Amino acid sequence: MSSKTTSGGHWLPLVVFNSLMIQGGIYVVRPIVSYKALELGADAAMVGIIGATFALAPLIFAIRFGRAVDKGKSGLAMLFGSIILALTSFGLLFVDSIPLLMIAMPLLGIGHLLCMVGGQTMIANRSQSKLYERNFGLFTFYASLGHAFGPLIGGWLADSGEQRVNANAAFTFAIVIFILAAISVLKLSTRRENQPVPEKTSAKITAREVLSVPTFKSAIFVASATTAVVDVLLIFLPLLGRELGIGVTEVGILLAIRSVASMAVRVLLGQITNWLGLRKILIWGASVTLVSMLALALTDNFWVIALIMVVSGFAMGIGQPATMAWVSRISSADSRGLAIAIRLTANRFGQVAMPAVAGLIAVGGVASVFYMLALVQAGSILATARALKSED
Repeated sequence: MSSKTTSGGHWLPLVVFNSLMIQGGIYVVRPIVSYKALELGADAAMVGIIGATFALAPLIFAIRFGRAVDKGKSGLAMLFGSIILALTSFGLLFVDSIPLLMIAMPLLGIGHLLCMVGGQTMIANRSQSKLYERNFGLFTFYASLGHAFGPLIGGWLADSGEQRVNANAAFTFAIVIFILAAISVLKLSTRRENQPVPEKTSAKITAREVLSVPTFKSAIFVASATTAVVDVLLIFLPLLGRELGIGVTEVGILLAIRSVASMAVRVLLGQITNWLGLRKILIWGASVTLVSMLALALTDNFWVIALIMVVSGFAMGIGQPATMAWVSRISSADSRGLAIAIRLTANRFGQVAMPAVAGLIAVGGVASVFYMLALVQAGSILATARALKSED
């Protein structure tokens, strides 16, 4: 491969810009959907169920998407995903019932999944192994930037004062940035990968074979544990804010703080991994996240919560790009799309189960949700320590 293909080139800025817009739009829509659900009469348990439906349909289709991307269609996946997100956000302008929200959320999940499988597979296939942490760090850095500006601007647009929410203003903003995401990958969608995998070769590789790769199961568990924490925080921080009397704009600021902190670690992830090794950074990140979730459950002060968002955001920023690199490195070139899709399926399973469980737990108080997240991180620490004893 040429250096242009492996180390950067014109394709990488387009992929990371698409990630920026997609994640920004998702982080506009999902917190506002929580507020919309509350206005429509949902309780904490129902908010959790609605949040979980975001991952339900992708959980079913992820493997199929992975196989399609392994045939050289990663650019097309990003384009279709961006269009689905824009159209679904347009539909949300007219949603006025909880059942309709539960239809819209899986569609959003499908669009998001297509963009993520496409973008991550393109990076895995076009990057040298030694550049995985750097390139996935950049990919998730821009995702975190989207996580920051999305809720910040979306929350400001939606804040009508006195905890009233102008949901349609935020949804309109999301439509615009999803359209920009689609435009950014038009060029990438018109060509197949430089070295497409023959269809007959890809078809021989099964999900069971991918799962049998040493340490793969541990990698996807750690990835799903990280995703679950971020996802549940996104859904339930608005409820914690309402319980503590924190307004919509302030909750948006807290989510933005967490995302900016994640950006800080991701832009340096390549250097940090070279220094400490994959095992140490994953264990360190999960340990700090565990302590942060316990602290979040025990405080009611906005400024303390803001400090927790800084610390936990830095720690949470490690898990996703590090496990992307882990999965890409242990997977064969002709099955990376499938491997990435399985990893994202595990993430989506966590996104289905954890918000639903969190919603049931939250009936006894929102703080109890964060104790649950601390327990999940304890499992992540154990899995990493056992799987990566000698890999680094």
